Amino acid sequence: MISLVTGCSGFIGSNLSEQILKNQNIVIGMDIERNLQRMDDIIGKPNFLFLQNDVKKIDSYISVLKDVDKIYHLAASSDIKRSLYDYSWDLQENVVGTHAVLELARKLDIDKFIFTSTSVVHGEDAPKPTPELGVDFNPISQYAASKISAEMFVRTYANIYGIKSWIFRFANVVGKHAHRGVIYDFLNKLKMNKDELEILGDGNQIKSYFHVSDCINALFEIPANDNNDNVEVYNIATFDTKTVKELADIVCDELRISPEYKFTGGDRGWIGDVPVVELDIKKALNTGWKPRLDCEQSIRKTVGELNAEVW
Repeated sequence: MISLVTGCSGFIGSNLSEQILKNQNIVIGMDIERNLQRMDDIIGKPNFLFLQNDVKKIDSYISVLKDVDKIYHLAASSDIKRSLYDYSWDLQENVVGTHAVLELARKLDIDKFIFTSTSVVHGEDAPKPTPELGVDFNPISQYAASKISAEMFVRTYANIYGIKSWIFRFANVVGKHAHRGVIYDFLNKLKMNKDELEILGDGNQIKSYFHVSDCINALFEIPANDNNDNVEVYNIATFDTKTVKELADIVCDELRISPEYKFTGGDRGWIGDVPVVELDIKKALNTGWKPRLDCEQSIRKTVGELNAEVW
């Protein structure tokens, strides 16, 4: 089995590539950057081929990718704040990039396509817990809008060209190799000053934090078990949620420190941040997948994993 993993130098992509290699399968990874820290466990492995280039130029590698059986398309921009000054960034990276990979699948008759989307496509007014279907899209960031557009291209290519596809909407993934996000941010701030911790917003934002190992298991187990003939969408998260302040308490407890919290105020961390994300995961559970770790376990495990990388 040969898998193409776009975004293989990123957080989830590097963890995914590592696990595919452990399963004795071949990985062709593509990414615009070569992050040696995150790729330490995959670079140089005999079953791993790295293509360093922009995913929008993937068409130039048709001869190299002609024997690929499955595509995991993770390459994307997830910097929500960037669109506030770089107005076409998400369009180019997340929509045009996804279309380029779908075109490759069409040309090479690759009929298994796994796409990672996001839990924020419905915006902030969706019912909680939010199901996959029956809820209008109402994006409050260009990032969310670009992921909706990419989902629609995936669905269209599945309908027209018979590419079996799985769309995953993740809650907040945490764990080894994370290079952004609230836990990473807290660790960096506490590295500079262990006596004070700035928390964006009022600390009452509610999210599901689930470990990257559960995320990877979902990417493997659900496509193998759901007998999809066309395209399916799955929410992936833990059973529970935590507020940002509760997360901060857990991080500080793991580090055995008691800083003073300084809140920036408001009900969200930044423009485009969805303050409450709670996903309905019954559909994923019906395939036999389930998260092994809850929010607190995921957070504590992540602190231990990132300590060596951040500190």
